[in-house]
Amino acid sequence: MNYAIELDITHESTFEEVQQFATEHGCEVELLEENGPAGGNPLYKFTAESFDMLQELGEQILQFDPTDKIYTEEGMTF
Repeated sequence: MNYAIELDITHESTFEEVQQFATEHGCEVELLEENGPAGGNPLYKFTAESFDMLQELGEQILQFDPTDKIYTEEGMTF
């Protein structure tokens, strides 16, 4: 089962930096919107086979537990 979370990341970070951060956490990343809904910051979708890896990535970005933002690719939320 794959898990996913969509997060906006500051436009100051390059795609390569975001991709490296994702890889370091065992995740993959896809750019969904270059000018996303949060003040024009890019919106990325992070995916992983491990819920724990995705949760750790989300915590480092958001600085709080992102469990309620994680969903399965089948559409199930937690």
